[in-house]
Amino acid sequence: MRNVSYVHKFLFVTLLNICVSANVLAGDLPKKHVKHLYDLKAEQAGGFLLPSDVAISRQYIYVVDGGKHRVVVFDLKGDYQFTFGKAGKNKSEFNYPVGIDVATDGTVYVADSGNKRIQVFNTKGKYVRQFKARSGRYRIRPVDVLVDEKKNELYVSANETHEVLVFSTKGKFQRKWGGDGLSEGDFRFPATLAHLKDGRVAVVDVLNSRVQVFTKEGKYSTQIAGWGVTAGQVFRPKGIAVNKKGDVYVSDSYLNVVQVFSDDGQMQGVLDISAANKLYTPVGMSFDRKNYLYITEMRNNRVSVFKTDP
Repeated sequence: MRNVSYVHKFLFVTLLNICVSANVLAGDLPKKHVKHLYDLKAEQAGGFLLPSDVAISRQYIYVVDGGKHRVVVFDLKGDYQFTFGKAGKNKSEFNYPVGIDVATDGTVYVADSGNKRIQVFNTKGKYVRQFKARSGRYRIRPVDVLVDEKKNELYVSANETHEVLVFSTKGKFQRKWGGDGLSEGDFRFPATLAHLKDGRVAVVDVLNSRVQVFTKEGKYSTQIAGWGVTAGQVFRPKGIAVNKKGDVYVSDSYLNVVQVFSDDGQMQGVLDISAANKLYTPVGMSFDRKNYLYITEMRNNRVSVFKTDP
């Protein structure tokens, strides 16, 4: 029992040091100015429960509300419109969905993680089709889905097999890359996906505490950030978004910050967010056409909207 006590003390001190370092990180980094505009309100739908991702079309804002097994939809002014989905295994039903993306034509793709499939909907949330998320003979829990409209493909992050899978938009398997490991091109629980401005694919590699960048064919290109709690490092990266300039925003759900990098991995700064709007477990993010940044805060059950510098 005495040894267990020592272990607990060690873990406590380690976590305390990390928390202290997180405060130093937030104070020492160059600041990127943002202005809090508003929070998306879902009271008419009973509020959020563990929201995880957000995607924005020409008409709507879609928020994955995983704890309630649905997607909550707002107009571009932030006013609530409707929801679609409920708990279940049938068409239009979800089992803890996580990631989402939307095509230019308004087609919505949802990573229905618990049901191990990708579901597809039209802009109004009407069911279109689905396909099983498979890596070989294994069905996997998709974490995120990313549309490549030029190639009519979908990139899907797979937790169990630590891979990125590529399907046609109709669900036909095309190729994959990755695997469990620490080296370049390996993953330990890949999560959120994003296109860089030049079309490369960025993958948040959660337990390896980094973002890896690949060509569309899966060839390793570069790394953004690495493990740690100092400038340019991340502890538990979860979300990623790219603005019009090509700057890469990475959320850290443990340190409760969003850092900004160039697409070649150079540190730019940390979002300067006031204490009144302090982030708590930031995860999925997205930019709209005005360069407003939408940040889902999973354990805060909130989606915050910020105006960022041009």
